[in-house]
Amino acid sequence: MSPRTDTQNEKIRLERKQQIMNVALKVIADNGFSNASISRIAKEAGISKGLMYNYFESKEDLVINIMLEGFNQLTNSFDPNHDGVLTEEELHFFIDQSFQTVEQNIPFWRMYFMVLLQPDVYSIITPQLEKILTPFYKTAINYFASQGYDDPVTEVRFFAAIMDGVGLHYIMDPENFPMEGVKTKIHQLFKCK
Repeated sequence: MSPRTDTQNEKIRLERKQQIMNVALKVIADNGFSNASISRIAKEAGISKGLMYNYFESKEDLVINIMLEGFNQLTNSFDPNHDGVLTEEELHFFIDQSFQTVEQNIPFWRMYFMVLLQPDVYSIITPQLEKILTPFYKTAINYFASQGYDDPVTEVRFFAAIMDGVGLHYIMDPENFPMEGVKTKIHQLFKCK
């Protein structure tokens, strides 16, 4: 058997890293940040604690990576053609994608809300999240300004608060939350003026 190529080794490394992140996401979502030790995550991932540190410097680094990956997936659907200009169709596409993302990844959103509510943990990831969210907010502010809103900054925060609220309520009670009805109401609320 011939030795693996650099490409094969990198593929294996990325797959293992993703496996660790998936396990960590579940452990943190189920047990909370403070109860999710590196040892526990490593054990559930089927690797040694020492090997964990080959992929992530710390539990905080692991959480940062999980959060950044989740937000990158979400914000990529915000301006799908990446031209820096949001259209009404793209905003509504983002709404649909956001609902789908929440429905398909409850553990991520459970962890997200846990992190938001723990200031010491949230402060660790804030600089990295700001890098992702700043262009998102600028594009959204420009969109609401172009639609004639008097206070586009407030409108963006209102929009973000609604979307966060939907996510929070859905993950608390996914069987009974009227996702389609709420999605329809949000689409109606953000039609062009």
